Amino acid sequence: MKFEKTQRTPLVELSPESCLIKGECYPENIAEWSGPVLESLKQTMVEADSEFKVDIELYYFNSSSAKFLFDFFEFLEGSSEEGKKIRINWRYRAEDDTMQEAGEDFQEDITACEFNLVIVEYPSEEQG
Repeated sequence: MKFEKTQRTPLVELSPESCLIKGECYPENIAEWSGPVLESLKQTMVEADSEFKVDIELYYFNSSSAKFLFDFFEFLEGSSEEGKKIRINWRYRAEDDTMQEAGEDFQEDITACEFNLVIVEYPSEEQG
């Protein structure tokens, strides 16, 4: 399942092995965007392997998107408590203190999933 990146929403790719969320997240209508994403995640987790990897690399998200991320992580926590081994990689640029702090805040609430803070570095021409 793939949700294409737009100017206001991140790329989301879901497979039975993994989930990738990458880009900026500030949709005009968070429920309209997040509902299908969360529903697809729930369907994917039914078929998911016993080990599931999540990579999240956001450059910006707004407060309504933070609620989506909380719901997203809450669902993953529940899946992990039911026996799935879930590894979450919160990827952020070394100079991006805001995304680092957001990852640290989410990490504090995650207990059943493995949650890693991962610094990513890009050649200067790839930075957006």
